[in-house]
Parts: sequence; C-alpha cells; structure tokens
Amino acid sequence: MAPNVRTLDEQLTSFGTFIDFAHQLGATQVQVAAYATISDDGQRVELFFSHGDFPETRFGYQAKAPSEDDHEKLWLAEELATGALHRIMHDATPAADSAGITWLRLDGQLLRADSLA
Repeated sequence: MAPNVRTLDEQLTSFGTFIDFAHQLGATQVQVAAYATISDDGQRVELFFSHGDFPETRFGYQAKAPSEDDHEKLWLAEELATGALHRIMHDATPAADSAGITWLRLDGQLLRADSLA
C-alpha cells in the first residue's frame, strides 16, 4: 500500500513509481514511458502514459490534491488493470486537448474521461 502523501513533492515521488505499481496489479498494457510531473501552475501532479491497446492516444491523469484520497494510486492502477480505458474508449473516444492529451480523472474509485481541453 502506498504511504499517505501530504505534499506535492511526496505525491510526485509516489506517482513516479506508478508504472511498476500498475504492472504489479495487472495493468501490463500501460507503457513503460509513463512519467509524472507537477502541473505548469504548480497546483497538482499530472501523470502521463500510453496504453498498448490504444497506441495512438496519449493519456493524462490529473491527481487529486495531496492527502485528499489516500488510496488514489491504488484505485487508478486497479481501474487500469480491470479495463477502465476500454470502457471509456468503447462508446466514443473522448476529445483530446490542444496538446493531444486525453485527460482522465477518478470519480471516487471510477476512472472517467475528463474534459480539460
């Protein structure tokens, strides 16, 4: 289980190891080139990744505020491992932003497309 994070730097470090964590939970199609960064406005951590089943799509995940959800990394990894991207992309591909990123967010424990474009 991931430790409780209280600052953006701690959250960034935690999401920096997300790919290994996701693979351990079965989300093996999440590509190794994933990386986490602090947003341009310095207010949140953003995780960027691709997925083997959607090679033309770049995904971005905007993390919740530090300490808002102690299990956020687990919920995200579980959603990716159990096919949430397939559910999201099945009906209609969500619109990407001007940089070509399809944004995602957790709504409770459910992964959803987000319209940050």
